Amino acid sequence: MNYSFDIGVAEKLGVNAAIVICNIQFWIKKNQANDKHFHDGRYWTFNSMRAWHELFPFWTERQIRKILDDLVEKNIIIKGNYNEMKYDRTLWYAFTDYGITILQTCQMKETSLSIQSDKNVEPIPDINTDINTDVNTDRESTPETTEIELAGKPEKVELNNVVVEFNQIVSRLPKVTALTPKRRNTIQQRIKEHGREAVSVCFFKTGKSDFLCGVNDRGWMASFDWIMKPENFVKILEGNYDNKTQIPRNMQGALSNLQNQFEMEQGGSIFD
Repeated sequence: MNYSFDIGVAEKLGVNAAIVICNIQFWIKKNQANDKHFHDGRYWTFNSMRAWHELFPFWTERQIRKILDDLVEKNIIIKGNYNEMKYDRTLWYAFTDYGITILQTCQMKETSLSIQSDKNVEPIPDINTDINTDVNTDRESTPETTEIELAGKPEKVELNNVVVEFNQIVSRLPKVTALTPKRRNTIQQRIKEHGREAVSVCFFKTGKSDFLCGVNDRGWMASFDWIMKPENFVKILEGNYDNKTQIPRNMQGALSNLQNQFEMEQGGSIFD
């Protein structure tokens, strides 16, 4: 069996982490294409520790657990439990927004542990049994046109173009790679409520917002799904996340003196 991994990820996080990440990426992409295992705004994949060990027999379960825990500690992935049975302790994994950003900034050059660089590297198989292997991963490549009724008049909107526009305008955020049924419905709802032009304005303001693009004390970055939520969409349109104008430090003292002088002369404040 050949095991593939991304060179850029390996350089940043280590080969062991890169191998595991490649597996998680593969199955999350499958689930996203099938619109399966979507919880709390993310797509997930899962495996028991026994299944992980069968998949990677060259590691002990303890070693695998340490690799996964390290990725959680580094905020690359998060773990959860969405099992139907309460006693089922199978762990679920999804990428964090920070993890997605890290993966996208790494150079996507694949290699093989068997050093067969002249052959196509096959994806790592997964132990999960509920994956639809007949999924058509190219199903989003054909533009989809949807009629949306605006002000009593139907209007044809190519939903794929909305995603393309987002990826081009909001270049500092992780790109949207799949137009899932859930996202199609969300886009349609925002267009019905605010119009197609408002969506473009929202994307433009998002791309200009340092806070939404990760320039904040937490390093948090907005995702497409977060942006398209009704309350967040409106806040962005209303300018709640616009960059604030900062007064340079070397000007603050002069401005304070000017205000004091004005108040003494006029008995008021220039900022009233």
